[in-house]
Amino acid sequence: MTDDFILEVTHRHQQYQFTARLLLQGYTHKFLVLVDDTEVYFEPDEEGSYRVVKMPGQDERQLEKLDKQLLAAIQQKIVEILA
Repeated sequence: MTDDFILEVTHRHQQYQFTARLLLQGYTHKFLVLVDDTEVYFEPDEEGSYRVVKMPGQDERQLEKLDKQLLAAIQQKIVEILA
């Protein structure tokens, strides 16, 4: 596990700052981003981008309530910082 960092995202002309953490897991990794008190996990997909994944025990309804465009902006920011 690594230290927390701030992920700055612009969405709908507003600047957001989310607490994030890189989780190293064997040969892969995930990003944990705290959005509105909900833990959102992003993992690499086959296309070299990132997707939101539901973790065991996580309330799927909480994830469904989040703004999908905001999650897409976070995903894009993750891709940008790794480029």
